[in-house]
Amino acid sequence: SGSESLPMVFLLWACVGFFALGLAWVAVVAVATNWIPAEYLGRLMGIVSMAPQLGDAIARLTLASCLVGGWRMVLQVGAFAACGLTLPVLLFVGNKPALVDGQAHDDEKHAGGARSSQDSRQPSGVPYLAKLRVLLANPFLWVLCLLSGSLYGTRTLFLLYSTSFLSQVYCNTAASDSLQECLSSGETMRATATASSGYTLLGCVSVLVVGSLKDKLPVRHRGATLTIFVAPLFFLLAFLMRASLDLPFHIASSMVALIGFCLFGPYKVLGAVFAVDVGGKELKSTCTGLMGVSDNIFAMLMLLGKGAIGSDWEKMFGALTVLSFVSLVCATYVWVRDLKQHVRSSSTRDNQESTARPLLAA
Repeated sequence: SGSESLPMVFLLWACVGFFALGLAWVAVVAVATNWIPAEYLGRLMGIVSMAPQLGDAIARLTLASCLVGGWRMVLQVGAFAACGLTLPVLLFVGNKPALVDGQAHDDEKHAGGARSSQDSRQPSGVPYLAKLRVLLANPFLWVLCLLSGSLYGTRTLFLLYSTSFLSQVYCNTAASDSLQECLSSGETMRATATASSGYTLLGCVSVLVVGSLKDKLPVRHRGATLTIFVAPLFFLLAFLMRASLDLPFHIASSMVALIGFCLFGPYKVLGAVFAVDVGGKELKSTCTGLMGVSDNIFAMLMLLGKGAIGSDWEKMFGALTVLSFVSLVCATYVWVRDLKQHVRSSSTRDNQESTARPLLAA
């Protein structure tokens, strides 16, 4: 019966979460960043990070016809498709390009083994646990985890409930005698499904824009790619908190799409790019994993909060406004920190140049 199979469903779904949501994304970031040059990391990882949204859209289109056979058939088709897509990667994609080792050997031979600033702080002979302790003692890592988790919590609620919100707005403006009949009508479902697609589509554009800005802007302004997107997100959610369901449908649809544009880019670039900046080559997977733990903790808290709030959209948007304010504070911290580091490094460089400059003869 259903009650007897429910524990098994929870167990199997937990395994899907462990391997698909946990290990898979960490492995993707680790391998992809080995292949992508540093100067193109933001743009190309933006494309990689956009893949889940495109995959979601493709799955909805291709697996919808399988629903006639029940959810068992959908899961079976999805499992075979996942195996078919993973097998070529397993067989033909290496952990890193073969030239990397040769290039590293040449660098050590001709340049005295010079490494990047991140690797120079972590000698190769240092044990992993020692490096991990240094990483965990870095407050910047936890600011990024808090920023990533707060953005992911907002993303989770909107991905699950944006269609419900638009349905409520649509039926409030429609001339219908029964609210329940309107919410379940095919016309409402078509209208809200089409309108909610803007959330995902603009989210894909956002990922590419933020990734490109991350590459093109100077290092001291990498936090700007986060702040200039999170700030409008805060004001959009504050507006929805005040307006709630008292909006024309086209305005509500536009607001949901704009939230997707402001939300997806910063969230996706954090785990795919900033984790590499903080952890370096050896600890980037650890950073990505820690951010993933923070993401799922925030997602669970937000879902529990939504269950307690129910259909009170004003309270829900109020909670999301507070969460986006936390994201804004963290993003601003990243920007200010980078600016201060740039000022300090410029001052140190100027002092070194003035010291090395020979004195003029009297």
